[in-house]
Formats: sequence, structure tokens, C-alpha cells
Amino acid sequence: MTSRRNLQEVPMGDDNRPTPTRTVTSLAVSAACGLVFGFAIEKGKVYEPAVVKNQMLLSQFIMMKMFLSGIISGMFVLAVMSMLPFTRRQYLGAKSVFVRGLREKGFLTTLSGGALLGSGMAIAGSCPGVILAQLGSGTQNSMYTLLGALFGTLLYGILEPVVTDLTKPAQTIRFQFLYNVYGSPFFVMALPSAAVLSLVVFTLELAYPWEEEINITDSVYQSSSWITSPAWPPFVSGIAVGSLQIPVVLVIGDTLGASSSFCTITSQFFLHKSSKRLSPYLLKFQSGIDNWWQVAFVLSSIFGAFLSSILSGTYGSVAGVSIVQSFVGGALILFGARMAGGCTSGHGLSGIGLLNLLSISTMAAMFVGGVLTAMILQWIS
Repeated sequence: MTSRRNLQEVPMGDDNRPTPTRTVTSLAVSAACGLVFGFAIEKGKVYEPAVVKNQMLLSQFIMMKMFLSGIISGMFVLAVMSMLPFTRRQYLGAKSVFVRGLREKGFLTTLSGGALLGSGMAIAGSCPGVILAQLGSGTQNSMYTLLGALFGTLLYGILEPVVTDLTKPAQTIRFQFLYNVYGSPFFVMALPSAAVLSLVVFTLELAYPWEEEINITDSVYQSSSWITSPAWPPFVSGIAVGSLQIPVVLVIGDTLGASSSFCTITSQFFLHKSSKRLSPYLLKFQSGIDNWWQVAFVLSSIFGAFLSSILSGTYGSVAGVSIVQSFVGGALILFGARMAGGCTSGHGLSGIGLLNLLSISTMAAMFVGGVLTAMILQWIS
């Protein structure tokens, strides 16, 4: 029997048909959010391959502090939206969209996909949300990471039926969210969780001051302008990124994510009738504003990162990894992200922000896979 609480969590009568006005508005908001995202990613320095790799080696914590800060701010605003009567419907609608994307996923799928995602991140020094930001900032060999990511998306799109058959859970997961396990409202667990994670970020900052980790001579504290400063504190960049959940949920009716955009882009190669049978999975991403808003988001992040790097005078100054590492890592990143049903943005910022258990397992596996791969690569070299 359906409980009263479950009935209350299902948005009813909400008309989200893609009218021309809604389409234009969604694309405009997506582009604006992407601009802010790319700008904040560049200022936070988590687009630098060395920062990603050093995080996986546990020798630098810039990425972790920004990642957790993004989760904290996103979790907080999602909790507030779930409580307010005039935003609760939008919150429930966005949560419903998120859950639909995980319909055929189980813990075996997310753990395996997360491990591949983390391994690719350690190899390429990137992730789906920052690949195009790397491109915009002129990071060396970032184009090959992008090509690898598109190849990984294509490969997963073709192999998806096999992967799904091998990893699909035998029965539907009983509890999607951590708060379901305890029978409490979302905000009751989300707000204390955000507070605990804030203490983790504070502790990491005390142990590893961000300016010492980045080792720059002109930080935001010495610069006359935040816009032209070469770096922001990771918690500031993280808060800026996590706060983007507000316009994405309220206007677009979704949550932050990036890896689905690669499916939409790759699916355009299957426009001819004779090629459509190769990947029914990718065809689902081919059209519609629900798919294209992420494309507008990630493409706009290129310009955001470009603008930030130009204003701070850092464009083209970041070294990348080798061409082979860029391509192979990019392929693993997107294959793993699509297998898991999300990436560091979708599962990390949004999924953990919603206290989704599959997202938590994905991110745990991502860090385990990334740390092990980084250590193996260090040992080999």
C-alpha cells in the first residue's frame, strides 16, 4: 500500500510540456549557469590535471574542499526548497527526474561505473564537468580528453544493452534515499549532514591551507578584484557551483549534471536511419529541451572558463597529460559515468545533495578507483 508520505512526494498536475517560451527560457538559464560554472571551476583550479591527480594521490585537497563545498551549498538549498510551499513542487519534480535516470541502475552498476570514472579521472586529470572548462582555459591536450570522452560515450551507447543485462539489479531497490531508510523528511537529515560536511571542509582547510596548496603569489586576498584574481578559495568556488541548483531546479526542472550532454552530442551521429539501430540508448538523448539544456550548459562553461583565464592572465598556462593519457582517461571517464548513471556533477553535487544511496556508492567507488589508479601510475613511473 502506498504511504501518505509517498503520495505527498509525488508532484501532480504539473505541466512541463516544452512550449517555445519554456524552451528559450531553459536554454538561456542553462547558458547563464554554464557561464558561472566554467568561471568558478577555473577560479577554483579544479580543472587543472595536476590538481585532480594530486587529489587522487591524497597529496593535495583543493578538489575535495571545492567538491564538498558544492555538495554542502547544493544540499542546503535543496533542503530549503523542499520545505518552502512555493518551491516544494519544483523540488519534487526535479527529484523525480533524477530518480528516472537511475531506473535500471543497481549498486553493482554504480560501483563498477564509479570505479571506471575514478580511474579515468586519475589518468586524464579531468572529469565530465570540467573537460570543456579545460578546453576553454587552454589546458594542454584537453581536446584529446574531449575526443576520448566522446568515444567512451559512443562505446557505452553501443554496449549499453549488454552492460545493463549484466549489472541490472534483480529487483527494484527498496530505498533510493538515505532518509527513506530512517523514515524522516529530507531536510531533517540534509541540514545536519551539510553541517557535518562543513566541519570536514573547515578541518581540511586548517590542515591544508588553500593558498599554500596552490602556491600562487597573487590570490584573491591580495588582488584588487575577485574577477581578475587567478584563484578563489575552493569553498567560495564550491558554494558558487552548488548554488546553481536554485535556477536549475526552479526554471529547468532538473538538477545539475554534465555527462548526459555527451550522450546528446554523440547521438547526433545517429541521425541516418541505417545507423539508428546501433544504439537505441543514445537515441533517447537526441532531441528535446530536457536533453539539450545540458549541452547549452557545458558549451557555455567553455566561455566561462575562457573568460576567467583571460581576465586573470592564466590562459594556456596549465600543463596537461600526454595525448594517450588524455584520450584513454577521457574514454574511461564517460564510459564509467554513463554506466553509473551520472558523474561528479550528477551523482556528486546533485545525488549526494539529495542523499541518494546510489550516488553515495558511485562517489565512494570513484575515489577508491581513482586513488588506486593514481598510486599504480605513480609506482609505474
